[in-house]
Amino acid sequence: MPLPTSSARRVDAGFTLIEVLAVVFVVGIIASLAALSVGDGAERQLRTEAQRMAGALKLARDELLITGAAERALGLRPDSYSFLELVILDDATREWRPLVDPQLGIRQLEGDVLELSWEEDGDRRSLPQTGGWEPHIRLGNTGEMTPGIVTLKVPGKPLQKHIRIGMEGSVEVLDALPE
Repeated sequence: MPLPTSSARRVDAGFTLIEVLAVVFVVGIIASLAALSVGDGAERQLRTEAQRMAGALKLARDELLITGAAERALGLRPDSYSFLELVILDDATREWRPLVDPQLGIRQLEGDVLELSWEEDGDRRSLPQTGGWEPHIRLGNTGEMTPGIVTLKVPGKPLQKHIRIGMEGSVEVLDALPE
């Protein structure tokens, strides 16, 4: 029986430098992707909620354009928002009520994670804490909206997103307000 040579033993004994570098490279890519996907939960929630609110505004505007229904509005509170419809109770009484709709109804924010503010005509407006809903952004059935800026922010952190609403019905999510 022939004895194995020393060169044959060396080939089976370990990994080449190329193999080790390839494994380190792949592990590095996986670790960086995992770090990016974890990120800051509050920042991700802020981005998601800003996109959700902007999408809901566009949906409500488009729905009014298609149906020609009565006027609607978006009511804001520091910790929630809801689309409202004007309900006529009698000849002299009208009231804004939240829509009963899974996409346009009351949306409660996690108060310790996100809060809302409203700016109209360059002035920050106070938002009611409780009680009935007040209309802040009116949506007309021809596509127009009350112009202004809704700001979503994370309390205690410099994280915020802005939703700029134009008179003609444009809705845009911004990271920072233009100067």
